Amino acid sequence: MTWTEQSKESLSKQWLNPFLVLDYKNEIIGVYRNSKQCERESEFGFSSLGIRQALNKIHKTHKGFRFKKISIELYKEYIG
Repeated sequence: MTWTEQSKESLSKQWLNPFLVLDYKNEIIGVYRNSKQCERESEFGFSSLGIRQALNKIHKTHKGFRFKKISIELYKEYIG
């Protein structure tokens, strides 16, 4: 089976692992449902692996940004 962008996107929407992206001033840069969405939609060139390592405290930052896990309820408040 060949993975199309549409099939990757539909599979990605099933996984809800929300988090915030914070800059060095602790300002919120973005709110994402999972690392794959952030990798695709961010203009900073994040990698999914780097995001997960920062979220799991293997590294403190990824490309100078910090990542903080949030609850599903808080995620829904942010995205409206």
